[in-house]
Amino acid sequence: MKKILVTGATGFVGANLLKALIKSGEYEVYITTRRSSDLWRIADVVPQIHKIYECHIDIRSEVFQLMEELKPDIIYHTAAYGGFASQTDAERIIQSNLHATINLLDAAMLYGIQQFINTGSSSEYGIKNDAMKETDLCEPINLYGITKLAATQYCSMMGKSSKYNVCTLRLFSPYGELEDPSRLYPSIVSALERNERPRLSRPHSVRDFIGIDKVLDVYMKIIHISYEPGDVINVGSGRQQTIEQFYRSIASRLRKDIEPIWGEAPPRPHEPIRWEADIHKLNTLMNDEEATYE
Repeated sequence: MKKILVTGATGFVGANLLKALIKSGEYEVYITTRRSSDLWRIADVVPQIHKIYECHIDIRSEVFQLMEELKPDIIYHTAAYGGFASQTDAERIIQSNLHATINLLDAAMLYGIQQFINTGSSSEYGIKNDAMKETDLCEPINLYGITKLAATQYCSMMGKSSKYNVCTLRLFSPYGELEDPSRLYPSIVSALERNERPRLSRPHSVRDFIGIDKVLDVYMKIIHISYEPGDVINVGSGRQQTIEQFYRSIASRLRKDIEPIWGEAPPRPHEPIRWEADIHKLNTLMNDEEATYE
């Protein structure tokens, strides 16, 4: 049975991935946490985790000590910091997104770990007027995007130069179960279930929303397919939606006829007019040119 290490397992994507791996019954699953980590998302599966390592992955010596002891077969790196407007500590953004990735990948290569699956972000692209392709020039507009891009480029360089099995899944806007309650999707669902009017920002702001189940499908399959060492792969639906369209789809599913209050939540700075993934590479790798991850 292969050993899998998940970083960021107490976060939204990581917790969902952890539960999917455990549910499959095919792997021994290990995770890293910090002393300050809140385990609310994974409390129900803690007994099924083979071991929880308290490890600061931005501290190089701790990472190398962990790899020497555990020697997992596969690493899923989902840990990140800075994606929330409230996460403004510049030093921590750099340490968490860039230094931690470098430490983990260097240790993985040294100790012969078979695969390293990095998690990127559509924030790496910056503002674009067309669907975003992996070959586009990336021009991030904030420190979070810059550090995520630097981490992705490090993974790409090491993969290509060493022919090491590392790739980056560049996520667009995943949503679903276990999201932070302050995020868009859970805030809409929570308000509608209380028969209250959700307080939203701009109806015409756009995102490429993709359900977490579709994201997990990619994570679970990627370790079984032949990607190019150092590859970057967009993971989105391939179709942008306005916040209003997204809201209407949720309200319809919940059978709620409630109008939101627009202009109440603050919009993001530098709102793009296009936020959409080109997912041709994703569909090709998943062996389904006709499929969509919509």
